[in-house]
Amino acid sequence: MKILGIDTSSEVATAALMSEEKLVAEYILNHRHTHLEKLVSMIDLLLSDSETKLEELDAIAVTVGPGSFTGIRIGMACAQGLSHVHGIPLVGVNTLDALAYNMMNCGDYLCAAVDAQRGEVYACLYTWEGEKLCRMSDYEVVKVSKLVDRLVDGSVGRVVLLGDGAHLVESALPEEVRASGKIAVAQRPFLMPRASSVAEAGLKQLKEGKTFNCFSIRPIYMRKSHAEEKWEEKYGKDKPGKCDH
Repeated sequence: MKILGIDTSSEVATAALMSEEKLVAEYILNHRHTHLEKLVSMIDLLLSDSETKLEELDAIAVTVGPGSFTGIRIGMACAQGLSHVHGIPLVGVNTLDALAYNMMNCGDYLCAAVDAQRGEVYACLYTWEGEKLCRMSDYEVVKVSKLVDRLVDGSVGRVVLLGDGAHLVESALPEEVRASGKIAVAQRPFLMPRASSVAEAGLKQLKEGKTFNCFSIRPIYMRKSHAEEKWEEKYGKDKPGKCDH
């Protein structure tokens, strides 16, 4: 099986190709505000260097959120376009799950935390049982302070923080907890979403038959955009353009 992984949910744009459960190539561009301009050319170069044609792909795995609203839309639009033109099945991967796949088979608990702004993070707690990823909590939008209280008061063992919200959580930890190392930020290579992890998670879903087409896949924003919240604050919950009859 060959699967293309795509992630643009953060400031880092990344694409990867896996073949028969082996990573063939992975390209990473850590330069903000270039996802729209660079993603397609990055994928073209990745496939060219890997001597792989789009028609040879069994699936495209793409992060569907949570994360940057704009970034998610860019990655999904690219994946949907390739799927529509070439008839390739799609697999939607939650960004928090993808982060946990950065540290497969890790013996520690993993807390994926993506910056949601306003002192909040999108978060989920995981553990690995052999090669099976187990969610220990719901996906949620939570105040950093509340998440810290849970992690500090919880009965779990050592916790490794992942995602661009990891340092927000770390900075809110009590000094004695930070010094103890019981809750610590992952090393840099594992900190951000990676397309290789998206492909790995996508491969598992593909084998389970959990695929979408270009019309059925949906983003996971987990909350409304700032613009939507401002609209509702000003006009109520009616959508723009809705008429009373």
